[in-house]
Amino acid sequence: MHRDLKPENFLFVNQKEDSPLKTIDFGLSIFFKPGGIYSDVVGSPYYVAPEVLLKQYGCEVDVWSAGVIIYILLSGVPPFWDESEQGIFEQVLQGDLDFSSEPWPSISKSAKDLVRKMLNRDPGKRLTAHEALCHPWVCVDGVAPDKPLDSAVLTRLKQFSAMNKLKKMALRGNCRESV
Repeated sequence: MHRDLKPENFLFVNQKEDSPLKTIDFGLSIFFKPGGIYSDVVGSPYYVAPEVLLKQYGCEVDVWSAGVIIYILLSGVPPFWDESEQGIFEQVLQGDLDFSSEPWPSISKSAKDLVRKMLNRDPGKRLTAHEALCHPWVCVDGVAPDKPLDSAVLTRLKQFSAMNKLKKMALRGNCRESV
């Protein structure tokens, strides 16, 4: 289990269009034992699965995080948001998925179905990694649609990315109060 899947933990090997994508930062990962139950609260707030916060989880947490990543890539914002870490955790535990705000009305039913099934709060009912990879939205004709992202989505993605960088700098003490 990686336990900290998020966009910044994926890097391309090179700048070629067909570059392989690699997962990095295995600092929180552990070797999963089938049937094993884990209780360490680890991961990044926007991407953490509800069962991690409840301190009883298995490998399904990585599918949740991947579902959050897909939601963000499609809409430009995280599915569960608040201004504080505690607020984010409360949203992860009880918040509703928003599929009615822009750009969701123009996103395919199949994409929404995949995200909804990956973000099922019940890990026993959540898609497995194999089921997610076999979902029709992922493997229809083996080719992803060539539809460009809406410019509003790209703007929100940039804002979300910038916000995360600012938060990291603040947490590291790199931001100095200006007088």
